[in-house]
Amino acid sequence: MELLFRKYFWTLNLAFLAVAALLCAGIANSWITSKIAPGLSFGFDVPVRAPPPTAGGPARLHLETTASFLGIVLPKDEPVAIPREPVFDPNAAPVRSSLRVSLIGTMVANRPEWSLATIRDDNARETGVYMPGDRLLGAEVLEIERLRVIIKNEGRKEYIALGEIGPPPPPMTAVSAVPPAVSSGGDANVRQIDDNNYEITRDELDKQLSNLNAIATQARIVPSFKNGVANGFKLFSIRPGSLYSKIGIENGDVIRKINGFEINSPEKALELYAKLKESSKVELELERRGQVIPKSYVIR
Repeated sequence: MELLFRKYFWTLNLAFLAVAALLCAGIANSWITSKIAPGLSFGFDVPVRAPPPTAGGPARLHLETTASFLGIVLPKDEPVAIPREPVFDPNAAPVRSSLRVSLIGTMVANRPEWSLATIRDDNARETGVYMPGDRLLGAEVLEIERLRVIIKNEGRKEYIALGEIGPPPPPMTAVSAVPPAVSSGGDANVRQIDDNNYEITRDELDKQLSNLNAIATQARIVPSFKNGVANGFKLFSIRPGSLYSKIGIENGDVIRKINGFEINSPEKALELYAKLKESSKVELELERRGQVIPKSYVIR
């Protein structure tokens, strides 16, 4: 047996070498395959669970991808033209204003910001007094000169000249007749007897005189000068429904006297204020467009 084993021992070595070579070849083949095609795998496919739908509803198709797949040409959004505001050129020469207004008169002060202009709205038939920076029918008053007023209207520099009439109004379209609104009546505390005579309740007068701050905000009041001499106080920018409008005072009026006393200084105005609280009748002397107008108020 030992002799037989020694005689055929080389066959066992040959078998072991063959098995080792086969194992090495298999290992080398697997390594080369993994390098060439790493994504390939062998065996049975394992089902993969689909990811849960995201919160927010069902999946949506991508519009551009779907249209490209189906051969549909999507319409392109047209850019929206945004209107640009006209650029204002402060150095441009002013042109005649398109506003329906007329310049009645001007008062040019040494300080331009204190200059005044009386302008009439030809559509509303109302007259007002304006200073630089005030608004006039949507336009801004820039400068007040002796014979004209410079304004900024819709980004354009315009002028309103003294003695010129504004452009004609646009043609009226035919509309159905509308019955006039019924007036609800005036203030019960202030009653107008005629053009220049009024009745005011004592409660209303005391109420107004007790709150001077409220009175000061109902109109703009500036000293008035004539030939370089103070002759009273001028009122303009009067608010509708204010005490001034109720007692018949208009924009541009100059209050010259109260109960016969001139009010050409703040001190005299305060002195008359104390007397008015005890008066049963108040008489004003106004100057309106060069005419002296008396106003009488009975306190009851």
